[in-house]
Amino acid sequence: MDKETAYQLVLDENRRLTDLVASLSASFPPLPPPLPGPPPAPAELRYHAYVGGLTPAGVFPFAPALREPSQPLRYADSYLAPKRSRRVYGDSSEPAAAAPLASVAPSAAVSVTQAIETMLRAHALDWAPTQRRNCRSYLLSPTGRFQRWCAARGISTIDDLTTTEVAVFLEAMLDAASGPGLRASTIAKFRIHLRSLARFQAATPGLGAGLRDIDRIPAPRMPRDPLVMALTPDQEAQILAACRSTRDRLILEVLLATGMRVSELAALTVANVMLDARPPRVLVRGSVHDPNCTKNGRSRQIPFRQTYASLPRRLGDWIHHQRDPEGRSQRPELFLGSPRVASKQGAPTPLGIYGFERLCTRIGERAGIHFSPHILRHTWATRLVNAGVQPLHLMEVGGWSSIEMLRRYYTPTADEVLAAIAAAGG
Repeated sequence: MDKETAYQLVLDENRRLTDLVASLSASFPPLPPPLPGPPPAPAELRYHAYVGGLTPAGVFPFAPALREPSQPLRYADSYLAPKRSRRVYGDSSEPAAAAPLASVAPSAAVSVTQAIETMLRAHALDWAPTQRRNCRSYLLSPTGRFQRWCAARGISTIDDLTTTEVAVFLEAMLDAASGPGLRASTIAKFRIHLRSLARFQAATPGLGAGLRDIDRIPAPRMPRDPLVMALTPDQEAQILAACRSTRDRLILEVLLATGMRVSELAALTVANVMLDARPPRVLVRGSVHDPNCTKNGRSRQIPFRQTYASLPRRLGDWIHHQRDPEGRSQRPELFLGSPRVASKQGAPTPLGIYGFERLCTRIGERAGIHFSPHILRHTWATRLVNAGVQPLHLMEVGGWSSIEMLRRYYTPTADEVLAAIAAAGG
């Protein structure tokens, strides 16, 4: 059959089907007009019925109309409304109405708590989750010292909170004779968060200016903390020998070979362990605090130290054969812990920061050497500096933003310093 004949057959079949549909339509009476009914409810009311759980989800697939400023805003009416809990089968009762949010009249004074909450919402994008969580803990905890102090002093509005009051608060917290005697580092954290509130107050109209001169409060005198000493090569070998499983030894070796932060190791996935690259390396994208952002805001690649040249091969074998031999876990994290307690058939869960720290404690007790993941990071930095790695290169792979941090992490022993000086040429 040629092309023209096939085309003519398709046209003939199309005409036949068209005539058949027309004849069938003529044999049925026309549909009656729709019965008159009540006018549809306004879009906003129908949306309120939807978010209140009174209608199916597919009936109102549109956003609500703009609300008049005089109408109180309910949390259940906003796009942040939480998911409604599933009803028990057979329960036909109506859901409880959401309680209205507390609103502040334009003429009412802003409380200290409201000002801090507003600051945290304003910094939702540029502050790290850990920073927001710490600020909330220090300044907003109902059982915290700052909130209890404000209640005792009668400080309720942001206008009542002045630089003089902040200075009195910090002095009272530092006083060991008649106060709690907090450490200078804790006082410094209170000062940092209150300075952030002062900057936000200065940049936000309507929050007063009681903290405009907060910079006149000096930073507390900080005692010089003892250096966290790196492990010696002999101690490094001893803790590795004290490991009782392949997984435990690999965890310590990864920390010693890459110098990762323990929060970054807890978030490290199998996909970011680049064992086939040359040289083999790990890709650090974030931590358990923020999976998408590291502490200094930049992702980095860390190759393995030459001392652990065999680690990529052994790590790859362990991933394929021992990490999850029964294939029960769907988690992407590299190091997994024990299965869930809820079921004997449960899948292994990822190791968290506390799990890594407890592991180091157990191994340290067997080896008779006190160490932590943080001390292993110091050890990694000290080994690389002793090997002659350029400081700028070490800052890049270590995730530091200043040379001062590198100086703090380089903690050689006195013998290592003397040996390096004696071996220097010139």
